[in-house]
Amino acid sequence: MRSRKTTLRRRLRRIARIPRDLRNPARRGAAIRRLAGLICAAVIVAGGVYTVFWMQNRARIEREGERYSMMYAPAREESGGEGEGMPASSGETPAPDAAMQTDEAAALSAAPDAGASTAMFSETTAPDAGTSTAMFSETAASGGGVSEPVVSDVLLPTPDSGTLVLALETPPPVQESFSELLGYNADTVGFLQIGDIVSLPVVQRVNDNEYYLTHAFSGAESAEGALFLDGMNLLVPEDDCLIVYGHNMQNGTMFGDLKLYRELYFLRGCPPVAFDTIYENRLYAPFAVFIASMEAGDASYFDVRQFVFDESDFNAFVSSLRARSEYDVPIDVRYGDSLLLLVTCDNAEADGRLIVAFRALREDETSESVAALLAQAE
Repeated sequence: MRSRKTTLRRRLRRIARIPRDLRNPARRGAAIRRLAGLICAAVIVAGGVYTVFWMQNRARIEREGERYSMMYAPAREESGGEGEGMPASSGETPAPDAAMQTDEAAALSAAPDAGASTAMFSETTAPDAGTSTAMFSETAASGGGVSEPVVSDVLLPTPDSGTLVLALETPPPVQESFSELLGYNADTVGFLQIGDIVSLPVVQRVNDNEYYLTHAFSGAESAEGALFLDGMNLLVPEDDCLIVYGHNMQNGTMFGDLKLYRELYFLRGCPPVAFDTIYENRLYAPFAVFIASMEAGDASYFDVRQFVFDESDFNAFVSSLRARSEYDVPIDVRYGDSLLLLVTCDNAEADGRLIVAFRALREDETSESVAALLAQAE
């Protein structure tokens, strides 16, 4: 034990003498060798510490991802556009019962005639002059604290040819397969799976693309953040183009492996991407991949945040995506197709982003037919 302490002291003294020996020409060579060895040892130790931290952090993120995947375990139907072997939801829009159908028929029959200017997103009954509407207010019942409704009649005018009847679109029912994820985090809007490289929930905060850059799905502060839908995107009515962001983590988690789409072998053999929202499920096929700058005025700038298009703008947007793509992918895209962009950071450009563009599989397509087209990418 004493000899070890003596050896350690001797080495520390030799290290402490390095600055003095560097000034002595006779000992400078030996001092430089000792300094180089010391630097190498420090680099090795630092690399070991970083590797341990890297592996522990990756393992933690993967464990959390597996836990979230267990919260979302739907069964996708095997049909065109639904794909085989991919996670999806068992939640389908329930068929209306007889009572609902009767109510809808009554509402439709009571709508204004063809002479009326009508904009309707859901059936709305227009009352005539003799119709009274029940307006409820709460008053305390005498002798007790229980509130009871009081009905008052308010006459509404009869709609004429100039009446515009509006009704907001009612969101479809939330899929049952998201109930556990929504209970864990109410910001949940979807679940994304890309083969075996990504299997994570997607969140959204309206008009806020900052929070989930520094907060995990659990809500805790974290460097990896979470996958999140652009704060400007709408799911009801759904935008033409949805954009999902995630950090380019060096340990391969989150969107750290999204760069694999820049490898032709991966692009040719990649499975369809499954992006299920809380309302419906879709499979997507890639048709463009490229790196762009987010700095306006830069030669490689690309305006990625575009959500709703008319036919002309849609075709122009798709053409710009294809023109920037590193590969020619024979997946045709036409107006009416739903688009999905996956975006992550990249240091190749100033404020750079790696962008992978997808379009949804159509009803007459299967995973196999799309795979045959992807195999021809060049």
